Amino acid sequence: MKPRIKIVLLLVGFICIILLSIVATTLLALVGSSTTTIYINPPEIVDPAIQPYDTISVFVMLDNIVNMKTCEFNLTFSPEILSIEQIDILELQGQYPQANMHFDDTKGYIWIKMSYQNPQTISNGNSFVEIEFYVMDYGSTDLHFESTSLIDASEQPISHETNDGFVWILKRNIIVQNIWIPYNETYVERIVSVNVTVLNDGDLLENFTVTLFADNQVVATIILSLPSGEETLLEFFWNTSEASPSLQPYVIRAEASTVPYETDVSDNTLIDGEIMLKIVGDINGDGNVDIDDLIEWDNAYGSQPGDPNWDEQADINFDEIVNKADAELILEHYRETI
Repeated sequence: MKPRIKIVLLLVGFICIILLSIVATTLLALVGSSTTTIYINPPEIVDPAIQPYDTISVFVMLDNIVNMKTCEFNLTFSPEILSIEQIDILELQGQYPQANMHFDDTKGYIWIKMSYQNPQTISNGNSFVEIEFYVMDYGSTDLHFESTSLIDASEQPISHETNDGFVWILKRNIIVQNIWIPYNETYVERIVSVNVTVLNDGDLLENFTVTLFADNQVVATIILSLPSGEETLLEFFWNTSEASPSLQPYVIRAEASTVPYETDVSDNTLIDGEIMLKIVGDINGDGNVDIDDLIEWDNAYGSQPGDPNWDEQADINFDEIVNKADAELILEHYRETI
């Protein structure tokens, strides 16, 4: 065989293989796309903007069906999450069916049977029922086809598949649960540790800030990322040397920033605890450093935590013993007053 003829035959064979591959791919696509399907559109509703008391709508759709005379389905859902607001039977290719339906909000189902005078043949997706739901509460639910039936004009069942829908009403909520301060009075210049417990009571990981206030003064802000359902303990350090001594206690407040679509913001703020800041040496907290404070110091002299005469306020330098060093601080601030 001549070389030129061999080359031509090889090219023809190669072209035939390519054509066969294209034809096979096309046939597979046609077979795959010919499956009759009844499904929910949109298939998922997961939108944090949707909240309880809103309404949402879904469509029941048909794909690739030939000579359909009757369609019947039972769709179930969680009645704790959704309730039925309205059901509309839609025109399908210029024809409204004869329809029967029954639904129950307390049990969570919708049953509909539709019969068409002229059998329906559909290649692409067509909506034939619209369901409007009222959102009852946070949570998720399937829109599940519990049973379906498609019958053709010869009273024969039409083989088909179903695709359920899914609705998730997202909850987003940050709660400041607790504030703990170690004492209710101390001296300016002390660094006070304040613990704040925060809970992410929502469904998503949240990024937010928590700010601690003493009256209207910002003590500190912490930026955090907290997974769904988790709580965390935050420790703030208040340098009281930046505050003024006062006979009125400072009110401690913690505020969590609002996350997007958070509807209940009342629990983002917690006021819990007071602390009075005194002049250094003002043991009895009357706003003056005088002889009365020296008497208080003398009564507690030599004591340590656990002793019967222990007085935490007499331990002015916070070394857990009342001694001469504390008296020196009293004398250093003697006759100071608010």
